[in-house]
Amino acid sequence: MQKRQIQCFSCHHTWTFEPPIGRREECPGCGRDARICLNCRFYDPGAHHECREEQAEWVKEKDKGNFCSYFDARGEGQAHGSQQLDAKQKLDALFGGAKPQSEPAKGADLAGDLEKFLKNRGRS
Repeated sequence: MQKRQIQCFSCHHTWTFEPPIGRREECPGCGRDARICLNCRFYDPGAHHECREEQAEWVKEKDKGNFCSYFDARGEGQAHGSQQLDAKQKLDALFGGAKPQSEPAKGADLAGDLEKFLKNRGRS
């Protein structure tokens, strides 16, 4: 079996292991359980039951060792937030991307308009 890497959600220590990772295995960096939802590539706080694997059973304690048969170690650089970033980049590409940096912020326009309004109001 080919060795893989896992990165601990808690201390971000990355280490190499040979699958499968056992329920009682611990992170060599901080000693926390390694086979947990928070270290799984399917973990997604925005998904139903916080898991993108549709057939997985609900796990109440995401930071405790469990027996989920769908566990797949999240490696280095696979942060949970990266899924949201990927989705945002896809939406930006679909709908024309973000506004150019050179365009003034809405707050700046509102402040200028308010200043003009107050100046004109004082003249009448």
